[in-house]
Amino acid sequence: MTQVSLLRCEAYDAETIREKVREGLLLIGLDPSILKGKRVLLKPNLLSATPVEKAVVTHPEFFRAVLQLVTAHGGKPLMAESPAFQPLDRVMRKTGYDRVVAEEGCEIADPRKTKVLFHEGPSRYKRFELAESVFDADIVINLPKFKTHTLTYVTGAVKNLFGLIHGLDKSRWHVKAPSKESFSDLLLDLYLALLKGFERPKTFIHIIDAIVGMEGEGPGTSGVAREIGALLIGTDALAVDAVAVGLVGLDEHMVRTLGLGEERGLGTASLEKIDLRGARMADFRIQNFVPPGPRARSHMDRWPLSTNLFKNLVVERPVPSEARCTLCYQCETICPGSAIERAGQEGATPLFDYDKCIRCYCCMEVCPEAAIGLKRGRLQWLMDRWVR
Repeated sequence: MTQVSLLRCEAYDAETIREKVREGLLLIGLDPSILKGKRVLLKPNLLSATPVEKAVVTHPEFFRAVLQLVTAHGGKPLMAESPAFQPLDRVMRKTGYDRVVAEEGCEIADPRKTKVLFHEGPSRYKRFELAESVFDADIVINLPKFKTHTLTYVTGAVKNLFGLIHGLDKSRWHVKAPSKESFSDLLLDLYLALLKGFERPKTFIHIIDAIVGMEGEGPGTSGVAREIGALLIGTDALAVDAVAVGLVGLDEHMVRTLGLGEERGLGTASLEKIDLRGARMADFRIQNFVPPGPRARSHMDRWPLSTNLFKNLVVERPVPSEARCTLCYQCETICPGSAIERAGQEGATPLFDYDKCIRCYCCMEVCPEAAIGLKRGRLQWLMDRWVR
């Protein structure tokens, strides 16, 4: 059976986390000595330059703990991340990663250096331009922050690997795969390519930061930080995500990467098939964890999403708040559908063209002021009846 470690951890203390990670690795049969002499790529979630208490990014002390473990066991660490919009150095300064890296001595991969990974497998998408550093790594340690997500329902181990794609290229992928279903397939195609596409297969270890996660309209500043008190470890991204989803009581059927991924043989997503080591789910009393909005909870991808009338009447749309908007226009830059433009009147909030909007909600992800919310369509009640 696929093994996943679940451990209680309630504070961002690097020493405590380091020992918990060591314990969790041993519980699933991974001796940290495997790190010796290996090139180890560390992939946190650094979505945007936001304060760590907002729970948007993998906590820097969580990253420090894993970095220390790699170094202590003779690994050669390298951090790789490419934020969707903001420069990596700015995000690192705002989140405290610059200090951790300086104190611990970790090389940072140049996010501008990319290389194409091609995998001729049973998938729709076969060609991915990824961070060059992943090609040189022996071991990839994936360090996602567990959060809700307005498009994919949650973001965890599978979704965090999407961050290996260079910055604004992520927006282009949203155009290619605009719906929840198609984007989930894309994420699984990428995961398949990472597992099978390298000439020399790599070891993947997924360690989820769920000490403080995010609920509500994640994964950006519109979401709300929520204490969970856990970290999860495994080599199967689907299994680790499945345990995280079950831990907070969310509906696993709404996470399309789980069901589709198991159908495609990419991992185990059924809790009854997972050998859970360490703590029990019952040891955590996570009640009333708030899911994302109706679109993420629905099966709307089976409806004619390409019809503008349908989108505008039935699908919630992103709407800027005049009171919160600071006119930074990061939303305009990130929008993959070119649906946002500057207003002609000085001081006015950005203009959204909802016929062009593909409802990927990237604008909500990158907005530093949580100034973009969701407004229900006039016939949203139809969607509510379609929700499981």
